[in-house]
Amino acid sequence: MLAMSDSGLRKHSIYWFDDASLVLHVQAVLFRVHLPLLERHSPFIASLEKMTSSYEQIPIVIESSVPLVYVTFGDERPVRDTDVEALLEHMYHDLPLSSDSPFERVVAVLRSSSPSQLHLPALHAKAKQYFSSMFTTKMLATSTLGDLHEALSIARSLRLESILKVVLYQIMVSSNLDDETAHPTDTQMTNASQPLSSQSATSTENTDIQLCKSLMTQIIDYFTPILFTPAATPHMTCTDVFADTWMPLVISPAIENDGVYKPIETLERMKQIDWASHGLCGACVAEKCEEWSEEQENVWALVEKLLKAESSII
Repeated sequence: MLAMSDSGLRKHSIYWFDDASLVLHVQAVLFRVHLPLLERHSPFIASLEKMTSSYEQIPIVIESSVPLVYVTFGDERPVRDTDVEALLEHMYHDLPLSSDSPFERVVAVLRSSSPSQLHLPALHAKAKQYFSSMFTTKMLATSTLGDLHEALSIARSLRLESILKVVLYQIMVSSNLDDETAHPTDTQMTNASQPLSSQSATSTENTDIQLCKSLMTQIIDYFTPILFTPAATPHMTCTDVFADTWMPLVISPAIENDGVYKPIETLERMKQIDWASHGLCGACVAEKCEEWSEEQENVWALVEKLLKAESSII
């Protein structure tokens, strides 16, 4: 057995308890944690044959007054040490996962609690719920482009179709797609468990960018007539108001803010305009706002249709 100093490994600065009996070897980090805490939540930990990890079989010298269970996470069950740290922060109530947790923490726990990693079903379900709540058609998250690529990969691996459409749309409206293809971002995750090589990650992201380009083309074709045609109403007076105000209130702001390929945001902004102050009657305002909400749903349906057509990469 090697001494710790000669092994190239290091004890985690927080999650190394001298009275604990479970040692998790994750990348170059060793976590020594309390077995009962994890085994009652994890079928994987509970299924370990404790006697097969005798002190003599442990590859490094660890002083212990109790038998140790030593688990090495390798290629067959790849785990990130930072993800395990986030999971343990939750398990030890240092930083419990909640609906207010940032994207990076939710994703870290989502990965590390997955069946292919430490397998904590209840925690995985909670993390999946929080992850899903970050990407809804009613609340477009303001995530970084790197986070969006990772979210798309995770949503794809978990078959979260409602999340896929939202994240794909967000990548489309957040990216310079030509630059993204030429200069892809750093390595991401294609599923909730396995890191990609840089070459594989680049290929995956380029595929996503091509999908976004296809989506943008379809959305522009669909939304352009809606955007550049003044709305009509059953009342001639209200129709005239739209004709007089459509350019300054709708078209010009959309052009200034790339609203042609951001139909969800543009339609939402149209609904927020105080049309009554410009002379529209209440009935026509309500009718058009309902119509624009339906158009937003039509856009989401367009994204869903594209995803189904491209099901081979989803």
